Amino acid sequence: MPSTKGLDNYEMLEAVRNGKLKAMYVFGEETSLVDSNANAVCDALSQLDFFVTQDIFFSDTCRFADVVLPASPSLEKDGTFTSTERRIQRLYQVFEPLEGSRPDWRIIQDIANRLGANWQYQHPSEIYDEIASLTPMFAGVNYARLEGFKSLQWPVAADGTDQPLLYTRQFNFPDGKARLFPLTLTQPTEKPTANFDLHLNNGNLLEQFHEGNMTNRVDGIRQKTPGVFVEVSPELARERGIESGTWVQLTSPYGQLKVRALITDRVRGRELFMPMNSAATPVNRLTSSHTDLVTHTPAYKECSVGLEVLPEIGESQLPRINSRFGQPTPQRGVEVERKWQRPDYRVPGNGLVQIETT
Repeated sequence: MPSTKGLDNYEMLEAVRNGKLKAMYVFGEETSLVDSNANAVCDALSQLDFFVTQDIFFSDTCRFADVVLPASPSLEKDGTFTSTERRIQRLYQVFEPLEGSRPDWRIIQDIANRLGANWQYQHPSEIYDEIASLTPMFAGVNYARLEGFKSLQWPVAADGTDQPLLYTRQFNFPDGKARLFPLTLTQPTEKPTANFDLHLNNGNLLEQFHEGNMTNRVDGIRQKTPGVFVEVSPELARERGIESGTWVQLTSPYGQLKVRALITDRVRGRELFMPMNSAATPVNRLTSSHTDLVTHTPAYKECSVGLEVLPEIGESQLPRINSRFGQPTPQRGVEVERKWQRPDYRVPGNGLVQIETT
């Protein structure tokens, strides 16, 4: 195992710009849109001598690639998911992969073997057994203990005991004590100026995930949020003569976007909010390359922009069927029993799922 620290996302892109990193292999990540300062990121990707992407769709990032490897989504492979709750869950293959695509582990194994690795894994469970043998925090994880939709939260001891709550007795150091160190308070990197006088916040929508690379392909979701918009406060709308549907141009020191306005009291004063649900109009074309000094987390929220009102007016990008207008789906929750009762419903998997109703 490597004994030295590698490069994170931010450091890798810096290394590309400095000519120190010549090739990159990215799988399952829409790097060109979700990383901050998308214009600079795309410029770095275009400088690579050799770039490989591996994904289940031809993403925006794939357009920079020399080689695109088609992978399989979760329902077409066996494996595990580990959530930000530290919960490890097993998933089961339901469908055969589409022709020409394969699970990630098979693709990576074949490439490794072309490079002389001589890997002979026959199933993802064997890979996890190796992970458990090398990584103490996963020592007790295996597919048998995850059978039947059971889950474990790391760290997992060799006997299978997991820890739903971390650090109740000691911290993960030999003496069990925490390590604290002071941080220097840093000021915001992007402050409003005469040309960039508004603060632009950004984030996810309830209906969408990130730039919508997957969720925007779902008709029902797209009907509720058919396009991207920038939220403008009523007071700023009155000051600038903006209506819902008005086209505006947002400009920052790093790029510009043309987008329609949505007047809402969810933002106030000179604050704007723009979701990141569009690959065609990604908000990260406006954000900077500034990062936290310790973690290198991008300063996504520190973004000052100028707003130019354009003469065009279109329809609001938030239709009346959206739940913001007081018409949520009238049901008590996820009524999965209704799906089970449909005549066309089939139990997934190979008899692994047993459904009982009372």
